[in-house]
Amino acid sequence: MNCYKFRDSISLYIDKELSIKDINRFNHHLETCSSCRVLFQGTLNVVSSMKKIPAVTVSADFGKRLQKRITREQAREKTRRRRMVPVQRLGLQPRYAFASVTALVAILVISVSIFTGDNDDVPVIGNTPALSTTSEVVPQEEPESHIPVSSLVAGSQEDSSMINMPPIHPQIQSQVRQVSGN
Repeated sequence: MNCYKFRDSISLYIDKELSIKDINRFNHHLETCSSCRVLFQGTLNVVSSMKKIPAVTVSADFGKRLQKRITREQAREKTRRRRMVPVQRLGLQPRYAFASVTALVAILVISVSIFTGDNDDVPVIGNTPALSTTSEVVPQEEPESHIPVSSLVAGSQEDSSMINMPPIHPQIQSQVRQVSGN
């Protein structure tokens, strides 16, 4: 007898359900194999410990209540399977449903933010945003003001407010005068 056959025969040996021929093989293997001997001794210890546990008494209607509970659980399982059928018809596994929905929502949010968001970081050429594949942002030149420096220096505060410019600080006015020669 080999170790696999021995392990399969342990319960039959303890319950005395082996033939005499198989009992002799079992005993011979038990004497020659130390690992199976340890396994057999451990099994005997478990069986003897189980016999020492007192028997549990149950109520008279325990069998009926147990059968009702089993029937109720089986019905729940059938209902759960019926709910899963539409998902499985689509080829989706229930465990991947959450990940799929999360990915779909993420794509939707990103798409909406791209197409409706403020595109302040997109460079503008003329009146249309530049469509470039590079991530480099080309700085835009500020439009030049065609206001002569002399009018800024010589003009009064009222003049500067008419052209939508803030009042010029007196120190800056004096520097502009020195540069322009006025």
